Amino acid sequence: MLMLVASQAPAEANPRSATGSPATRPLAMVVIGVAPAPKAFYPFCEKNPGECVVRGDAAAFRTTPERLAELEAVNREVNGTIRQVTDLEHFGVSDVWGFPDDGAGDCEDFALLKRRKLITLGWPSGRLLITAALDQNREGHAVLTAVTDGGDVVLDNKRDDIRNWRSTGYSFLTRQSQEVPSRWVFTAPPSEIQVALKRANTGVGARNMRAASGQR
Repeated sequence: MLMLVASQAPAEANPRSATGSPATRPLAMVVIGVAPAPKAFYPFCEKNPGECVVRGDAAAFRTTPERLAELEAVNREVNGTIRQVTDLEHFGVSDVWGFPDDGAGDCEDFALLKRRKLITLGWPSGRLLITAALDQNREGHAVLTAVTDGGDVVLDNKRDDIRNWRSTGYSFLTRQSQEVPSRWVFTAPPSEIQVALKRANTGVGARNMRAASGQR
């Protein structure tokens, strides 16, 4: 499971959209200040430095219908070929980021592979951002956000269709910076993230107690 970090939050900066102001880009996420990355992201970058640098010209890139079709194709291909498995089952530890080259991985591994495939097709890194969220069960989750000219859309290992981020039902917390892929930014005010994580941790605790007592 994706290990989320929301401690040491900086003072909030003025919100700005990743693809313009909220007034002009209502379907784009708003990013706020600098955020800590998920812990396992740092050793991933050390092992794969080429994946954490700027690739291509995001400003000049246009998301034509053909480019949007590439998102659909890559999302379906990876979802259909990679087997879902937790890091604990796979490696014996709780959180490892890497490419699922052996055909198995968890949510962030799906996202990393999709990002790599799309960059190979000519997408710039600034348009493809690994993003941390809480899913409908308030559990940690990672997806790939594609910043398109019509808004931010999500490539998710839980579904084959591409959805605008507002239509996923997820609470988005942090994601990679468009300008510096090795850095992360908040996608909600840190105060809201703290509340969301507290609720999520409470929910996980309740589920664990039910499981231990044999309840559903």
